[in-house]
Amino acid sequence: IDTALQLKNGLNAETITAPKVLTYQDSTYQALKNITGSLDVTLPTPKSGCSFWIKSRATSSSNIIVKDHNAATLKTLTAGDGVLVSCDDSAWYDLT
Repeated sequence: IDTALQLKNGLNAETITAPKVLTYQDSTYQALKNITGSLDVTLPTPKSGCSFWIKSRATSSSNIIVKDHNAATLKTLTAGDGVLVSCDDSAWYDLT
């Protein structure tokens, strides 16, 4: 292959100031900067084989709490932390 692999929607580098709910229309790669205290990022209903990489770009103590579709916490990201989450047909899993 002569070209680089390019994923649809690529990378979402965003500053968030409110809770974020991901959908399957969102980028697989989420580089999020939280500037307002702890905020939730909620994953969509599981669909087998889907995944998201979520990275905290925060430079302070503003955590990002990654939650599944049922609001269960999968991982709390502090500044610089990241997580790979993937799912089967019924649940999300932290693969890091």
